[in-house]
Amino acid sequence: MSIAIVTDSTSDIEPGRAQALGITVVPLFVVFGERSYRDYIDLSREEFFKKLATEKTLPITSQPTAQMFEEAFAPLVADGREILCITISSKLSGTINAARAAAQHFPGANIEIYDSQTAAGGLGMMALRASELAQQGKGRDEIVAALDHERVTQRLYACIADLSHLQRTGRIGKAQAVLGTLMKIVPVLVLRDGEVAAEAQVRTFARAQEAMLDLALKAVSDPAKARFLVMHTNAPALAQAVLEKVRTRLDGVVPKLLDSIEAGPVIATHGGPGAVGIFVAQDP
Repeated sequence: MSIAIVTDSTSDIEPGRAQALGITVVPLFVVFGERSYRDYIDLSREEFFKKLATEKTLPITSQPTAQMFEEAFAPLVADGREILCITISSKLSGTINAARAAAQHFPGANIEIYDSQTAAGGLGMMALRASELAQQGKGRDEIVAALDHERVTQRLYACIADLSHLQRTGRIGKAQAVLGTLMKIVPVLVLRDGEVAAEAQVRTFARAQEAMLDLALKAVSDPAKARFLVMHTNAPALAQAVLEKVRTRLDGVVPKLLDSIEAGPVIATHGGPGAVGIFVAQDP
């Protein structure tokens, strides 16, 4: 019996796809005022952006409870399965603490909680890779070794149209220093050591996109063994344009993955509308 993969909803894996692959997804919450919504369950992308445009109170996010992870683990433990739970970066959310607390309630089970040190599409890429290896019958040590490699090689380069959302929700991390000059520059953000930092600073959003592309292509040593995932927040045309630019710059090389996805409500709460980024991972 293959190892069971559990992740959280910031992985932005479509619910139907997760179900088809047997990946268990524990939702985070988006909170508008006094009302909490489970990511992807109570609140779709379309509903989120409608509320974002009409609600007077801007949203915040909240991590799952330990009980939610317990409920996710329980049927898998009952089936006698090993569990590998891959969560959003511990520097971006306390989600991993809820997962660890839940695991303590199953002392006889084989449950490993893994800090992805990433989020969004990057977390999704790791969860999907783990699921693929599990389906191939790989053991937990081999799967974790593959995740360790990806954790070292994976990068996110992003252009955020409005940094105020990251600032408001406290996820700006080491990019905090750029806030004093927001009117003069557009930073290209990177996820480094599990938190947000500024990698480059340019004068316009268009130039930021070009810098983002430069950085993403330089991050891989062998494009044919690389995976590129363009991610956006309510900006499909922008994401498609960036994807086509990546394809052009690859100059005929076909990578292992070149795709785009839209972020879900939790990630969009922090990124705001109109953001675009590129996750890239170099496979061995």
